[in-house]
Amino acid sequence: MVVALVAIYFLLFFLLAWKNFRLAFVFFIILLPTYLIRFQVGPLPSTVLELSFGALFLVWLIKYSRYDYKNIWAVSQKHKLLFIAFDIFFLSSIVSIFVSDMWWFSLGEWRAYFLEPMILFLILVGRKNAVKISDLVWGLALSTVSISSYSVVQKFTGWGIATPEWTDEATRRVTAFFSSPNAVALYLAPIFILVIFLIINKKEKPKNLEFWGAVVIGVLSLLTIVFTKSQGAWVGLAAAVLAFLFFVGYKKIAIAMAVLGVIFALVVPPMRQAVLFQDQANQNRLRLWGYSWTFLGHSPKNFVLGTGVRQFFRKVQKPYYDKIVMERLIYPHNIFINFWTETGLLGMLAITTILGYTFYLANKIRKTNKLMGAALLGVLTVLVVHGLVDVPYFKNDLSFLFWIIIAFPFFYHENFYQSQTNVA
Repeated sequence: MVVALVAIYFLLFFLLAWKNFRLAFVFFIILLPTYLIRFQVGPLPSTVLELSFGALFLVWLIKYSRYDYKNIWAVSQKHKLLFIAFDIFFLSSIVSIFVSDMWWFSLGEWRAYFLEPMILFLILVGRKNAVKISDLVWGLALSTVSISSYSVVQKFTGWGIATPEWTDEATRRVTAFFSSPNAVALYLAPIFILVIFLIINKKEKPKNLEFWGAVVIGVLSLLTIVFTKSQGAWVGLAAAVLAFLFFVGYKKIAIAMAVLGVIFALVVPPMRQAVLFQDQANQNRLRLWGYSWTFLGHSPKNFVLGTGVRQFFRKVQKPYYDKIVMERLIYPHNIFINFWTETGLLGMLAITTILGYTFYLANKIRKTNKLMGAALLGVLTVLVVHGLVDVPYFKNDLSFLFWIIIAFPFFYHENFYQSQTNVA
């Protein structure tokens, strides 16, 4: 029965992509949370998201890849630094499969977190005439609706919250379909900035269905982020808003708000404990970072190669593990240490270069389109700032989201859509 359903779904998505690749791509983005729907065909585990990607990729490979290769090559020649870093990161991820000592287990993680999302990035670069930036923005915005709607219901009912400790009404934290509140916030926060851009970009136009749709999505997303009580997301969003205001031209207001924010954080006891890493959650992060540095500094091999894919607990935390002190964790909760342990020193340096280059392109866009450039800088800011205390990449939906975000500046910089007003 499962095999039949899988075959039917794959065939239907394949036919949709064959007939209308652009629409199928939008549906794929909307379906990013469906990695949670898991199944197994024989010995091979998979997800609905992976099945959708497989159909999309197969259509692209058969129908478009031979044409898109020229586009990918041309863009790579214009942005050599980023694509060199891209290649190094990909090669580092392959090496990390075998560094892990559990290559078969790591291979499955590598496929979901590296191979498929990075192929998606190349497809986006190649399909410059078929997929528009508005498709990406609205696809991401619509992908949040089910998450946010369910989270708001959870807030007032307590239904389906992943962990009992978060169900009590006084301390309730929503988890939507995920296993933790942070997983919800990590997905919603960058997309929220894009939704705000959709709303602001329509301020001089009639308040049509798209405008009000963006407003509803924005309100639901913001409420959900608040209800997660994810302090990392709150700080990341605050930093993103300040970056947006600063780069859009309101520098004095941004600086004044930053000063007030710092004062507020230092005066309010719970916030002061959080920003000074005095609360339990941040004390645990400090422990994880300390364990990581101890492992990386233990030998030149560890320093250069890291732990390998998905081996953090076994190689780094396990020697210190005490379930009374801290739960079992699979990442060190810092974007740079995450990549260092998973993909080695070269992988971490490569992804840092990719992020830096994307910031550079976003700022370049700001000089010709202030609103869009500032929004992209805000998205990247929330990704990095929240990532300093969490894991913004190593999850099926987040890895795809990461590479879609990296692709955004290329859509503008390479004129991947006919007019900047298409986003609206």
